[in-house]
Amino acid sequence: MSSINVNIKNSGKTYPIVLNLTDNALRFKQQIQEATRIPIERQKILLKSGQLNNNDTLISDLNLKNNQLIMVLGSPELNLPVAPVIDETAQEAQDIFEVPEPIGLVNLGNTCYLNSTIQSLNSIDLLKNELKKNKKFGAIGSNENLVYQLQNVFQSLDNTKQESVIPSQLVTSLRQSYPQFGERDDHGRFKQQDAEEVFSQLLNSLRSVLGEEFIENFTLNFKSIVKNIEDASDVQEKFESDLKLQCHITGQTNFLKTGLVESLTETIEKHSDKLGKNCQYEVSKRITKLPKVLTVQFVRFFWKTSTNKKSKILRKVTFPFQLDLSDLLEDEYKTSKIKTRDQLRSLEKDKLNEINDFKKLRKPQHETDKFLDETNKKYLEKYQTVYPSDLTKGENASSIYELTAVITHQGSSADSGHYQAFVKDKIDDTQWWRFNDDKVSIVDKERVEGLAGGGESDSALILIYKGFGLE
Repeated sequence: MSSINVNIKNSGKTYPIVLNLTDNALRFKQQIQEATRIPIERQKILLKSGQLNNNDTLISDLNLKNNQLIMVLGSPELNLPVAPVIDETAQEAQDIFEVPEPIGLVNLGNTCYLNSTIQSLNSIDLLKNELKKNKKFGAIGSNENLVYQLQNVFQSLDNTKQESVIPSQLVTSLRQSYPQFGERDDHGRFKQQDAEEVFSQLLNSLRSVLGEEFIENFTLNFKSIVKNIEDASDVQEKFESDLKLQCHITGQTNFLKTGLVESLTETIEKHSDKLGKNCQYEVSKRITKLPKVLTVQFVRFFWKTSTNKKSKILRKVTFPFQLDLSDLLEDEYKTSKIKTRDQLRSLEKDKLNEINDFKKLRKPQHETDKFLDETNKKYLEKYQTVYPSDLTKGENASSIYELTAVITHQGSSADSGHYQAFVKDKIDDTQWWRFNDDKVSIVDKERVEGLAGGGESDSALILIYKGFGLE
């Protein structure tokens, strides 16, 4: 076979192309330009192996299948001539403003649960910045050493000259600090573990090393009203905190917000001293402090006695890229958060208008990337001008959050399957990076939306949201 048929998908349209297997990637890009009118310098060609960048790569080396669907990102230039045009000046300029691509982590034997967690934590700038300035590192096997190894892996991931990072010392330190992650099966192989469990344990170690003041960036505070259903005078108040919100999934849960609301309201049975018997109590929680970094856990795993293992709830539950928690807040706390939220959204509208106006100019991709980077920085400063002056340590300024990372699970059981991470690009929020251990590829927002579940394919397990307007 000397040629192959593929289908290029861009902006909802599909373009059939015939590729000669002896041609290189540059010729492929020229054919895409001819079909879609997307200039070569704007094209982002998404393959299973990652983004196609090397123009010298042979088509025969791409392992394409006949009639394969290939996603291409980029906006067309309507006045572009059909003949291929290569602008060397633009290419040189692009090299000057080139954002390095992220790199992956090698799987050391069922360590995808840890790799996906590390990539998600690596997206949190305030954590990375705190680790860089912290000096509280010490003995082997301690929390200090585990955090030290985490810092080393973060630094290695930022060194994009490497093809991938082998986190062997971090894995060893994790198993020394938390022996459950060193469990082996009957064949002597390390068992698959739960990404949510390692995420929680790493936060505990960070709390131990970096202190309570730092962990406030992740901490939610709650006020609970506990009412006796049989005695209206029996009302109690409780105050507690947690490092995550949980979304319990029932047969009626279709949306994240629904699951969060239901998870903050429950009915429990406990003894009433006044009535001298066990009674049903209604517990209603409301948030009294929002953190800068919000962790949301889909409670997908449950213990199934018939199989004696953790099984998975496969139900589809959609989640938003921007999450507003105003209706989960205690009434007095809600007022100030809504005021700041509305101010931030007004500024966000101005930002989006600027970006849309610029994109209409159909500039080369390197100019667009530079404009987006500069615009993001400019509006980060503007957002901070409307922040309240009385924020507590680690507190989010408003009730809204932006999704920055997703940890997913593929399979039907927590003790098997595969974990991956999806992390939003630092500059272009329409672009996401998929971390499948050491394989890194680029995907669009539609792919991330598809992580809502509904089967044994990738389903969101942990969502990491960043407070709107924060770096």
